[in-house]
Amino acid sequence: MKEEYNQLTGAWLDAFGTIISAYGETRTLVGLNDINNQLLMIGDGLQAFGSGLEGTIAKDSSLDFAGNWIDGAGAATSSFTAYLEDRVETERDELIQLGLLGSSFQSMGASMSALSDYLQEEYKYFVGNALQGLGAGLEAIGSLYVLNEKEMQGQYLKVLGATFQAIGSNLVVIYLTKDLLKSSERL
Repeated sequence: MKEEYNQLTGAWLDAFGTIISAYGETRTLVGLNDINNQLLMIGDGLQAFGSGLEGTIAKDSSLDFAGNWIDGAGAATSSFTAYLEDRVETERDELIQLGLLGSSFQSMGASMSALSDYLQEEYKYFVGNALQGLGAGLEAIGSLYVLNEKEMQGQYLKVLGATFQAIGSNLVVIYLTKDLLKSSERL
């Protein structure tokens, strides 16, 4: 039962993190830039910690296990990128490339978890993880647009991607919470 609670805690941290990150990306789109990097740093940091916590749980699927760790590494990279952008003088293109790498890892990790869910016929989790993978992929593509000096189009994609990630992550945590409540009622 402890592993189930660790998984649930990790999923809730991930869900809160995606909401905070989506809020930070949306603020950037509308030109409110004063605390966005701090929001992204916190949001992606929560996602990294949540995915890492979920990655400590022994699972039947090595694909899901690896997916959680890769997703967490990507979120940690994105959090570190926001920190560097806020605190350290670094070349703009290098920061965008580092953020692109983080989003790409997040997309790959969430997609691996989605594939694992699909193969195990856990379709409700598949949808949530697939949305997360799609969202992180859109964020990576948005970073490419920004890198190629198409700032507005890139930011729109990043907001859309962050929103998809938040929807997917929150779907997963809702289903996980319901499943845990049902299993605890049976005990």
